[in-house]
Amino acid sequence: MSVLQAINDFGVLSFPVWLWAVMGGMATGVLTFIGVRRSLKDFGLPFDRWPLISSIANGLLGAALVVCVLGFQSQSTPEVIPSEAGRNLRLIGHLALVVLLMMISVTDLRTYSILDWNCKLGILLGTGLAFLSGDTQLAHLWVDWNQEVPQLRGPYLPEWLSAHPHLHGLVWSVVGVLTGGILAWGTRSISARLLGQPALGSGDILLMGMIGAFLGWQPTLIAYVLAPVLALVIGLIIQVTSNRPAIPYGPFLALGAVVVLIAWRSIWMLEIPLTLAENPGRGSIFAMRRFFGDPVSMAITAGLSMGLLIFMLALLRYYKSLSFVDEKSE
Repeated sequence: MSVLQAINDFGVLSFPVWLWAVMGGMATGVLTFIGVRRSLKDFGLPFDRWPLISSIANGLLGAALVVCVLGFQSQSTPEVIPSEAGRNLRLIGHLALVVLLMMISVTDLRTYSILDWNCKLGILLGTGLAFLSGDTQLAHLWVDWNQEVPQLRGPYLPEWLSAHPHLHGLVWSVVGVLTGGILAWGTRSISARLLGQPALGSGDILLMGMIGAFLGWQPTLIAYVLAPVLALVIGLIIQVTSNRPAIPYGPFLALGAVVVLIAWRSIWMLEIPLTLAENPGRGSIFAMRRFFGDPVSMAITAGLSMGLLIFMLALLRYYKSLSFVDEKSE
């Protein structure tokens, strides 16, 4: 029996949703406990309560993800229709990602550092599963919903995607790795120039690459955009309720990825009217799925976002310089 056949035969196993949730939650919790202990050991830190707490939390998260995906079809979209084996293997891969994200978040919270091997292991697992299965993507490498004609034809998909599924799996995963890594590297480089120190560490670059290996470039981009919003809200609460001087950014990148995993269908099918008209036309509605099929809009948005980032970092640097002057004058 070939490796590909064995993987597909395993993925096609059918169980009730509740049993999948129990098995997924238990496996996620146990692997999290083992992984967190190993990661803390690599830093020479005591285990204390972190492995147990993180394993319980991640076990519940894993079970919730299974229920959302299998029970509520939270990752189902019109253009991505995996086989039963592909859907199950994708879910198993995402549970593995959740384990790795928790391992990374715990060590980042404890040490402000991310172990390279955690991320590199995830990149190998993500790209390997995508290639061997050929049916685990959340979104195809390229899909253009702008060419859809309702009730006549669907979105445009390059023919080679279905003709060469394993090649497609490898390519979308590798492009996801590059997208996540380049986004984090670009932010790190710009902040280093404007602030004199990088806003992200080298571990965050690997973390985003790992997320991209499992999610692909479109979900990874969305997760990266969600992270600062989550950091602003949750970070502010933590700063107010605790004496922690600084909060690492890695856990928020991980949380952004988890939000995408759980709510992918709602995010991808999101439509926002741009007018107050009762029945707005297609051109007056922002649709997330159409945005990712328009290179011009993506380029303009990327440019504006980068400009806004530079502006915000410049303001922060100016504020810090004023604070330094005030301290010297006192």
